[in-house]
Amino acid sequence: MLTISSTTWGAERIRELLTSAEIDCIHSFGSGEVSLVNIEVPPQLVGRMVKDLSVSSEITVVSVTRQGAAFIPTLGSQFMDGDIIHVAILASALERFKTLCGLSEGG
Repeated sequence: MLTISSTTWGAERIRELLTSAEIDCIHSFGSGEVSLVNIEVPPQLVGRMVKDLSVSSEITVVSVTRQGAAFIPTLGSQFMDGDIIHVAILASALERFKTLCGLSEGG
């Protein structure tokens, strides 16, 4: 008889959803409900503001690394080419995040 833990399955499913050449999952919290990821700012976000990627209680830009130095952005901070952003994402918002970054299928 095979027993599958729903917690383990859920965490693995989230890892699969995040697996992308562009997205690097650094850490997941709880049973995978929240993940911290790194991503280089996609071309469609260059020149846009942190508020354009932030979704209350779902997607939060935690920090930005620009030219080797990290800072905590405000909602009005502008993304620049080459920025690495560090984002906390609620598991249920992963597809929304990918869509906002232009990484979803067909998007």
